Amino acid sequence: MINTILVKIFGFFIGFFITIIIINYIYIENNKKKSFKNLLKIPNYYQYNYNNNSIEKFTSMNNNNNNKDDNNNQMIPYKEYKFMCITTFFDVKQISNSQGRWFECEYKNDDTNANTNINSYFTFDKNINLNMNSINNKGAYGADINSIELRGPKCYNFANNIDTSELYEFSMLLAVKIKEITEKNNIIFEMIGNSNEYKISIIHINLQLNENKNFDVIIQIGDVIYSGLANNIDKNIIKSGEFIVIGLIYSKKEIKFMLNKQVYKYENKNTFQITLGSTPLIINKKGLIDMELYNFIYYKSVIPSKEYLNYFKHIYYYLSGLHNAISSSVPSTVPSTVPSTVPSTVPSTTPSNNNNNNTYKKFKTRLEELEYNIQQNLNKQEPKTNLDDIKPFNLNN
Repeated sequence: MINTILVKIFGFFIGFFITIIIINYIYIENNKKKSFKNLLKIPNYYQYNYNNNSIEKFTSMNNNNNNKDDNNNQMIPYKEYKFMCITTFFDVKQISNSQGRWFECEYKNDDTNANTNINSYFTFDKNINLNMNSINNKGAYGADINSIELRGPKCYNFANNIDTSELYEFSMLLAVKIKEITEKNNIIFEMIGNSNEYKISIIHINLQLNENKNFDVIIQIGDVIYSGLANNIDKNIIKSGEFIVIGLIYSKKEIKFMLNKQVYKYENKNTFQITLGSTPLIINKKGLIDMELYNFIYYKSVIPSKEYLNYFKHIYYYLSGLHNAISSSVPSTVPSTVPSTVPSTVPSTTPSNNNNNNTYKKFKTRLEELEYNIQQNLNKQEPKTNLDDIKPFNLNN
């Protein structure tokens, strides 16, 4: 009798513990699934840290700041996919004439750092002067690279597969002011690849001066020449007196060349896998283009059309001086890299609130028009050049 009771009690506790274990297991698994679903909503990326020469994993979080649009315009577009960037927008001390180096936009330049990673900067042979832009003298400066070739890291660093140096896709964006071009062939961007079965592998954009003194845009990727769409571009568009945006997007399916709001599409006709070589990436080859550079960004991916729009917003935000107009304070001095032709001080007073609001409203209105035009052009199958679409975007209109 007693044994039977003990067996029943023992059996009860065994069943009870088994039930607890099962319930606990189900609870843990459900939490894992919920956590996994939540992680899927927050993309994780690996990013190169230029300050400590390491690859770091970081999480892109939502920005709940009330000034979300302004903060987005301040930030580098599509930042989580950005591989390299040089700019005059954040800190002109990143242009070091004493070192002959233009440092990556997130690199903290320290002249005493002897162990700087060679992949953290472009090099140049002549001093770079900074000039006020023509949109707003309180806006970002332009880096004068007339007769200056910028040489970046070795091209294989820009490959999608570092082990094989293979290139599958990329996006490149430039914001420049072109003042004069006199030579017939003018390479504004170039990467050299490894030869394949005696085939030369080159990626470049050639602003070719034609017999009408206008410009044909010739693109080479691999051993294929892409031309015929961006032809006879009016010289007053290229040499606008303000600035233009030039973009190149490469994928296995197609090549897109962007000139301001105009988008030209070519079917990818490459016959072999492109691998990048050990020569440096070049901006303004041989310094032939008399130009000022504001911004260069390279992505190892295809940027969405909305990010191309965000690039425009980013550029105008700084060139228009909005980063100063809506800021609570303005720096009292200009960094020492600014040449003597630029005032040594910035006015201590900011525009009135009314002027700030009017400038901001004008900026928002013009960008809404720009957004519509870009979306229209990206959807065109065979775009024809429309002068209104490739004219510089004038904030003052």
